[in-house]
Amino acid sequence: MHSVTHSVLLIILIFRGTNGDSVNQTEGPVTVSEGALLTLNCTYQTADFDPYIFWYIQHLNKAPQLLLKGSMSDQNPKSKGFQATLVKSDSSFHLQKQAVQASDSAVYYCALREAGNYKYVFGAGTRLQVLTKVKDPNPTVYQLRSPQSSDTSVCLFTDFDSNQVNMEKIMGSEGSTVHKTNSTVLNMEILGSKSNGIVTCGNTSDAGCEYTFNETIPFASSLEISCNAKLVEKSFETDINLNSQNLSVIVFRILLLKVVGFNLLMTLRLWSS
Repeated sequence: MHSVTHSVLLIILIFRGTNGDSVNQTEGPVTVSEGALLTLNCTYQTADFDPYIFWYIQHLNKAPQLLLKGSMSDQNPKSKGFQATLVKSDSSFHLQKQAVQASDSAVYYCALREAGNYKYVFGAGTRLQVLTKVKDPNPTVYQLRSPQSSDTSVCLFTDFDSNQVNMEKIMGSEGSTVHKTNSTVLNMEILGSKSNGIVTCGNTSDAGCEYTFNETIPFASSLEISCNAKLVEKSFETDINLNSQNLSVIVFRILLLKVVGFNLLMTLRLWSS
């Protein structure tokens, strides 16, 4: 049922409404920092006296989902921290959120549907990017190297200021092969903070770890943030404490089996006598 609904919605996105109905919303991509106030404007035109107005949200590689629905009977809908007010006098249904989060990055569509039918008219869509707010950024690279081979390493780049850091510098030495993930957000709840992170692996001993952040990151010049990464090197070594715990568990299991076996043997002897 959901797949059919999503397919119908995608078709509606392509074939806009006619009969003079129209929807206009904030144009172009919108970039804001995490925790900032968000406002996406939406105005509409229709001859219908009591239309339904919607906001849809579409995350990357996901189908659009209904976020808010406004009508004359419900002019101030709220959902997931978002809210909108349907103002009949100026035909507006602006979307707002007091403090956006990184997870709010998506494409937002404002839509109109006349009462009594299922003809939707969609706006062009507004792409929102929310930049993670890292407090006192101190870029660090954690590198794991294999003790058996100096040509293998895995790196975690973390605590840099923006999702838009140019990671093309992670190239390693000439002739090496380095694979890297997309930038993601690390939610470190224990420390009460969030951080940007990228993981790389490659067949080179440096993997570009020491030189990636030696230049100023985008937007940092105006904030006077130094961005020289600290390199923390580790090797793929066996965890002694973990092995000791595993060994202790095995010993206790053996003792338990011996006790159970001894009790079973004594019970059988008593029964036989």
